Amino acid sequence: MEVCKTDMQKIIKYLNDAAIMYDNHPGQRNVCRAWVIRQLIKKLNKKLVVTSK
Repeated sequence: MEVCKTDMQKIIKYLNDAAIMYDNHPGQRNVCRAWVIRQLIKKLNKKLVVTSK
């Protein structure tokens, strides 16, 4: 089973929504979770750009 470009875009959108949700909750744990999710989004975006060329 392969993951296509639109699947990756949906995953990135879902992760972005999760990061926003964690940002809206108080506490250092949630801030750290949002940061980790954003780092993962950056990594996935790089992979998406490289594979689409």
